[in-house]
Amino acid sequence: MTALFPEPASPAPYGDLDAAARIKVGDALLVQFPSDAACRSSAFKRAAARHGLQAARAREYVALAQWFSPDMRARIFTDVQVSYSVLREAACDYSRSGTPDHQRWDTLRSMIETAANQGRKRVTASEYRSAIGSRQIPNQASAMPAEAVVRQLERPDVWQAVVDYIVADPASRREVLLRLSA
Repeated sequence: MTALFPEPASPAPYGDLDAAARIKVGDALLVQFPSDAACRSSAFKRAAARHGLQAARAREYVALAQWFSPDMRARIFTDVQVSYSVLREAACDYSRSGTPDHQRWDTLRSMIETAANQGRKRVTASEYRSAIGSRQIPNQASAMPAEAVVRQLERPDVWQAVVDYIVADPASRREVLLRLSA
C-alpha cells in the first residue's frame, strides 16, 4: 500500500467504524465512565487506547452516545445514511450555528424524512450545515499546492473526513488512493 494508507502491523479494533459503530463504542465507554470527570481520568485514556482511539476522540464518541437517545438512533440509522460529521454537528454544533439543540435535531429528523421520501440515500454535512444556517466550509484545496493538500491529511479532522468518505462508499477507496498517488 502507499505511505498515505499504510497497512497497520496489527489493525486497531475500531479503525474503520461507521457512525452507528462509533456511538456503540461511546455507549460501552459511557457505562464504565458515566461522568465528565471520569472521562478525563487516566483509566479512561487506557480504555480509549484499548479501543484503538485517542482520548479526545473517545470523549467525542461518549458525548454522542449521551446525546442520541434510542428513538433518535432508530431514525438516524435506518434507510437514509447520516454521516458521522452530520451527527457530530447535530449533537455538538461544531460550526457554531447558534441553533438550539432541539432545533438542530428537528432539522436533522426533517432532512432524514425528506431524503427517505425522495428516495435519496444520504444526508450530507453541507446540506445539513446549510439547513441550520451555519457557516459553510470552503474548499481551500483549490488554492493550495499539492504538497500543502497532502500535509492537510495530518490534521485529524481532514483525515477523518477522508475515512468517512471511504466508509460511506467502500468502493471509493480505490478512487481515493488513485487521486492521492497522482
